[in-house]
Amino acid sequence: MAKDPRKTEKATPKRKQKAREEGQVLKSMDVSISASLFVIFIVLIFYLPFAYKYLVGYFKYTFSNPLYLIPDNGSMFIWFTLKILAILTLPVILILFIVGIASNVIQFGFLFTLKPLTPKLDKLNVISGIKRIFSLTVLFELIKNLAKLTVALFLSYFLVKYLLNDFLVYMTGSINNQIYVLSKTIIILVMSFAFLSVPIAIADFLYRRYEYEENLKMTKDEVKEERKSYEGNPLVKREIRKRMRQLALKRMIAEVPKADVVITNPEHYAVALKYERGKMHAPKVIAKGQDLIAQKIKEVAKEHGIKIVEDPPLARTLYSSCEIGDYIPENLYEAVAKILAEIYKAKKVV
Repeated sequence: MAKDPRKTEKATPKRKQKAREEGQVLKSMDVSISASLFVIFIVLIFYLPFAYKYLVGYFKYTFSNPLYLIPDNGSMFIWFTLKILAILTLPVILILFIVGIASNVIQFGFLFTLKPLTPKLDKLNVISGIKRIFSLTVLFELIKNLAKLTVALFLSYFLVKYLLNDFLVYMTGSINNQIYVLSKTIIILVMSFAFLSVPIAIADFLYRRYEYEENLKMTKDEVKEERKSYEGNPLVKREIRKRMRQLALKRMIAEVPKADVVITNPEHYAVALKYERGKMHAPKVIAKGQDLIAQKIKEVAKEHGIKIVEDPPLARTLYSSCEIGDYIPENLYEAVAKILAEIYKAKKVV
């Protein structure tokens, strides 16, 4: 459960992003361990034939040449041993290192942060420490570790019992037989632990996801505050919308002097039209407004000598059917064309 009973809401994307920046991510170590065991199993199958000749050479040198016991040859034997160990272990270690990184990246992506290393005073709180001791997470870890120990003990018992006969038979044989038994034992052990680690990894991942989501839960007030900070204060948003409308109105009024005609209601509606022969297929609405805005459009039109035509039905139809920047619909071509023709005639435009 969430630590605070009031935290009933799922974490928002912003809350998850903040937690991620602080190093709180969905992560299961058992998933990485299981992946590593399977990779070791696969690597051993293909790598052991390569390592075989080095193991044979090392055992032959060790058991057939006792000169390494002589102090003068001791350092040579040590360097030879280190060389064999490096050849046999370094490639596997490198692969495991890559798998460890990849298994974590798959779980929570690329992340680099030092915040988890920052000391937190609340961790020194005795009461909080006691609560953590008796928490669900500690109980889960206890059950999981007991399950791991039980599985390891049973597996070890049956494997040793199964492999004991091979050991007794082959350990008295040739070096090749001894290496064969050793390789076989290692592969069976790793394979067994790899397959048995899967259910533990799945259970751990599911619990870690549950724990992660519970720890990030929010109260309803926190969700409201976050939404408010994300979307902005309503008063500020209203003020922004108001200013945007004012700017849009100024831009629209600035276009009125470019109009060829303003068609009015005469008092309630005003629509400014512009038409350029050869460039436009129909007249375009460049400004429109009601009441006070309509009066402002007419004022600007008068100041710039734009023809104002009173035609209430046409003005209402243009206002309701067209937005600023739209060309007038075909059913209004004839009515508008007559008005423009009279204006051009008056201007002696043919």
